[in-house]
Amino acid sequence: MYICTRCNQLVPGPVKGKCPRGHLLTDPHLLSGTREQSFGEAFFKTLGACIVIFLATAAVLALLKKPSSSAGYILVAMIAIGILALFRGLKWKRQGGAVARLVPRATGMAVACILAGGGLFALGMALNLIR
Repeated sequence: MYICTRCNQLVPGPVKGKCPRGHLLTDPHLLSGTREQSFGEAFFKTLGACIVIFLATAAVLALLKKPSSSAGYILVAMIAIGILALFRGLKWKRQGGAVARLVPRATGMAVACILAGGGLFALGMALNLIR
C-alpha cells in the first residue's frame, strides 16, 4: 500500500506513481517510493543495497587504481543517509495519520545504512584498508 506524504493519505491504486491529487509517491530522504514495509523487509533490502554499492565502488576504484581510502567517503555517505532517514521517521511518527505507517520502513532503512556504513568502515580500519 502506498502512502502520499503530502496528503497524509493511503493510496490504494496509484496511477503512474502518483496519488489522486497528482503528488509523486516518492520521498527524497528514503530514495524510493513511499510503500508501506515492515522493519525487517526494509532493513534487509537496504543492507543488501549498501553492501552492493560499497563493493561496486571498491571494484571501480581498484580498476582505476585509485587509493582505497576513497571508498571511505561512500561509507560516510551511507551513514548520513541513515541519519536523514531516521529523522524522517521521527518526523512522521510525530505527524501521525497515514504517514505514521511508514515509520518502520524509515527506521529499518536508517538502522541498515548506519550499521552497514559503520561496520564496513570499522572493518576497513581494522584491516588497514582505509586510512
